Amino acid sequence: MVDVVRQTIYDYYKNTDKLPGDLRVAIEEAEAEDRFTHDEDYNGFNSDGKFDPELNAPELQKILDGNPDLKAEAVRHYQLHQAGEFLNVTIRSPRMIFKGYHEAQAIRESFERSFGPDVMPSVKKSLLFEYKDNPKQDITLLLAYIGICSLIGQRNFISTSKPVILSRMIGAKSKASFQAFSKQKESKEVVARFSKRWPMDKLLLSLAEQKFIMYLTKPHVSVVYVSKYMEPDELAKLVKQSQARYNLKNKIRKASQGI
Repeated sequence: MVDVVRQTIYDYYKNTDKLPGDLRVAIEEAEAEDRFTHDEDYNGFNSDGKFDPELNAPELQKILDGNPDLKAEAVRHYQLHQAGEFLNVTIRSPRMIFKGYHEAQAIRESFERSFGPDVMPSVKKSLLFEYKDNPKQDITLLLAYIGICSLIGQRNFISTSKPVILSRMIGAKSKASFQAFSKQKESKEVVARFSKRWPMDKLLLSLAEQKFIMYLTKPHVSVVYVSKYMEPDELAKLVKQSQARYNLKNKIRKASQGI
């Protein structure tokens, strides 16, 4: 809570307009009641010019400890500040950010009530902003990349199939969720387009050409070997090593049965 308290005090003095109304009013009321000392001369800075609100910090901590809702508001304010710094963006409307956050949370919770816990893939923030700032780019590339990342997880590669990749592209990881999502307006076009062999093959090739992923297939076999980007020969080597380990385990199992 130390950093939460420091950030709240800093914004109270320097960025009052960014401070949530409930927090600002609570501090002003505490100030009027002599429970918070207004540092009119230094605004929390020491003589060396370093922000060090040693007088106000214990006062605000006591205020927050006495009001759990206010304390939660201060934590959310700090988290939003940290998110803005991490993403290198200016947050102009915290109220709208939290509104969107709560809406997204409600969607996730509704989804998981119907279909169970979902995967939570992650990608570099720079990639998300690249697509956000260039809306003419083919969003299906991003959908496929995120879907494939959710399949690979922490592994070097996985064996999967094109229908499974398509399912993840629309945010579904089970047959039931795919059936539900594929009927939605936003997903219908993606499903109709990439259910066909040639568009999916072209999509995978585009991902490999742009060094998002690498993939290998075998003629007349539905399995697709997929990894984060590496050279094709390197992926083939990993697949062969995995197959060799599997074959050895089978040999050991069969030999053990004859003992």
